[in-house]
Amino acid sequence: MDDKLEDVLKKVIRLANENAEFDLRLRKALDLRLSVSSFSLEKKRIEHIEKYLGLDYFVDSKTSIIDYSFIKIQEVRNLLISDNREMFRYRYGTRYHSVSFAEFCRYAQLQLEMLLNYYYDQKNNGVLEDIVEHIKFYYPNAKIETAKSLIAISYSAKLYAFVNEFKIDWKQKHILEYIRNVRNGLSHRSVAEDNFDIESYKQKLRTLGLPLTANGIVFWKKVSENPALKAVYEKDVNRTPDYELYCYLLWLKNESFDDVVNSLRLIAAKCELSF
Repeated sequence: MDDKLEDVLKKVIRLANENAEFDLRLRKALDLRLSVSSFSLEKKRIEHIEKYLGLDYFVDSKTSIIDYSFIKIQEVRNLLISDNREMFRYRYGTRYHSVSFAEFCRYAQLQLEMLLNYYYDQKNNGVLEDIVEHIKFYYPNAKIETAKSLIAISYSAKLYAFVNEFKIDWKQKHILEYIRNVRNGLSHRSVAEDNFDIESYKQKLRTLGLPLTANGIVFWKKVSENPALKAVYEKDVNRTPDYELYCYLLWLKNESFDDVVNSLRLIAAKCELSF
């Protein structure tokens, strides 16, 4: 038996021994009556199990879709690559047979946080006072003077400083914020999000006479060319909590995996070029 098949077999046996429900479902799926530990599995049967478990060697055997070779600290580099692979298991449904945009964003967020921590640590030789000064220079509103460690500095402060330093445009900034919002939503659901009616708010925008793009957001180019519409937009829509939530929920509904990948790749590229 080759190494690949041996690895699959070990995973199956371990999962079956640790979880009785899994063992039962596996035996039912394969129409088997013996305990998994006593199987003599041939290649065809292993492939069947591999498919059932969602083990995808296309994902597992690939290097990270984001180039993390510039990360000098091996432990950090390995964690980034591992989280990147896990992210794509949820993209292709090889984790629990489930495509999950929320979990995809969770693992993207883990990489973003690690990248920013790595960037500020390496650029300032790990000196906390210099890290604080660096962040404050590009984001003066950051309330981080009393932080006891880099980890204790809020992700928002690091992100906004990074966005300002590298002049990242507003669209990418919003997507980065959206990724964080999705991750946070996995930990605690927002009542406002649950109760928000996208279609009702979209109708409100139409009632105000504001043109919308195909994605449902206000068509700013057209609005900016019409003084009357621009005044309505600035007064009743722009930067309001409802409109910001509406834009976020539209993005979340569309499940733009590419947006997430492109934003993650952008942050990694900025970090790489800075060293």
